[in-house]
Amino acid sequence: MIYLLAFFCSPLALLLTGKPFQALANLILYVLSIALWITIIFHHAGFILWAIGVLHAVLSINHAREERRARRIIEASRPN
Repeated sequence: MIYLLAFFCSPLALLLTGKPFQALANLILYVLSIALWITIIFHHAGFILWAIGVLHAVLSINHAREERRARRIIEASRPN
């Protein structure tokens, strides 16, 4: 579900994942892509920036989930 949110609104997905600084950087990409989409001349550049933002969000969310999974495995393997 979070990946679907990353596709439509990547800064919000990063914020909900707990990565506020990456969400801010992604918000800059997102706003810039919308501004370029509005112009007729740089329409394709807006799409490319949006795709980079979505890819950044998906990879960051995947990395955060892998970190959380690794921490759980390490905690479970520690002797009490």
